[in-house]
Amino acid sequence: MTSTTGDPAELRGDADMYTKPVLMIYDPIALGMVCPVAWRCSRRTMLSFYNDGVRGNHLDIGPGSGFFLDKCRFPTRTPRITLLDLNELVLRTAAGRIARYRPTTVVRDVLGDLDLGERKFESVALQNVLHCLPGTMKQKGVVFDNVRPYVADGGVVFGCTVLGKEPPLPAHGRWMMEKYNQAGSFRNTEDGVEELEAQLAARFTRYSVRTRGAVAFFEGHC
Repeated sequence: MTSTTGDPAELRGDADMYTKPVLMIYDPIALGMVCPVAWRCSRRTMLSFYNDGVRGNHLDIGPGSGFFLDKCRFPTRTPRITLLDLNELVLRTAAGRIARYRPTTVVRDVLGDLDLGERKFESVALQNVLHCLPGTMKQKGVVFDNVRPYVADGGVVFGCTVLGKEPPLPAHGRWMMEKYNQAGSFRNTEDGVEELEAQLAARFTRYSVRTRGAVAFFEGHC
């Protein structure tokens, strides 16, 4: 495993919430309980979508606990994987979980210049990332601008995000969405399907968005 670290003074965003205790319970609680019960979308559905998008030369932004990287089916036995996040603990955790693939880790803020040199990736994942970022969906759209230079011709940018704008949820789901936003874990109160589609349409000639519960699954093809 190798790593490249950017200047901490230039890093922006809130990555501090992913502490060791949070990462330890992320799979069973966040993915195993909150997703199906509150957002009405199971981690099995998320994993199936991830399997459809991931390629052999892959950039994973905000890998979290590494669950999807660990459980997915890469199209090759020797994928080339780069992990990108602001939080070095997240990177160590996810990289350790998929050490068999010898991933590269990079400390970067996805809202800023990624500075990845000449690298090109066949797939870029933003799995459960956008709803954590500050600002409106239009402001979050800069993420796609920052990622596109590093996507190979024919490559795909894909991911899922929890939508907070009029989500089709029962009362307990709406209550949890409100609490997550109050705590700063989510910043998605104005994120809706139309807003997400507008950002994809401005940057990709071919894209798709579909929903399951309060979760939107998106793809943008380069």
